[in-house]
Amino acid sequence: MKKFFLLLLVLIVGGAAYAYYQLDSIVKTGVETTGPDVLKVDVKVDSVSLSPFSGKVGIKGLTIGQPEGFGEGAIASLGAFDLQLQTKTLMSDHIIIDRMYIEAPVLDARTKGKLNNFDALQKGIGYTAGEDAAPSSVTLTIKEMVVKAPEVAVSTEGGLMDVNERIKLADFTLTNLGTDEKGLAPGEIARHVMDVLQPQIAKALITANAPDKLKNIANDARGTLEKGIGGLVGKLKKKSDEKDDDGNN
Repeated sequence: MKKFFLLLLVLIVGGAAYAYYQLDSIVKTGVETTGPDVLKVDVKVDSVSLSPFSGKVGIKGLTIGQPEGFGEGAIASLGAFDLQLQTKTLMSDHIIIDRMYIEAPVLDARTKGKLNNFDALQKGIGYTAGEDAAPSSVTLTIKEMVVKAPEVAVSTEGGLMDVNERIKLADFTLTNLGTDEKGLAPGEIARHVMDVLQPQIAKALITANAPDKLKNIANDARGTLEKGIGGLVGKLKKKSDEKDDDGNN
């Protein structure tokens, strides 16, 4: 869960970068085709608005599906996303974002017996415990990130204790991520976000009497999501470079 929360962020940032190189298909196609290729689950977006010259991107209704065997719905979703970025940086491996606004992001952690949906996601993208995360050549600078109404849903089935809770977390704002250097890797940004969220999540799970297995999902998912983020950004960057090369031929 630690880097999965930022997977939403990177999906959209990568999709936005892809959109500027391939305006005919825009972010929607980039996210809905590359996301499933990397994550091995459905990725959908309701609508996209793009202003190429101003660097503004808006997305509504992004959902990332549950792995097979964990029912309907999304393992992660968000209500709305607005991004203001510096368009000239999309030609490089260092993307500069002036402001990012994320509304109503939700993570849905589920366990069935001894299995959980984050473990299933790990297996789906080919990650095994102890394996190094896939590196990403793309770095990000985010001057301001505003997150409103984040939530975590937790549920268990078939264990000693059934839990079904939806936990509301506090709004937060982060500033100057990667401004002191040549940007930060997506996984590093994830760590900053989870430094804010993880204490809230842990406290809420304890209050909900969640079993230890559910409490440990955050640790189980770290490598999964780092690999997924790196793979997704790498694929989107490759598509962008290929599009740019074709345009120069």
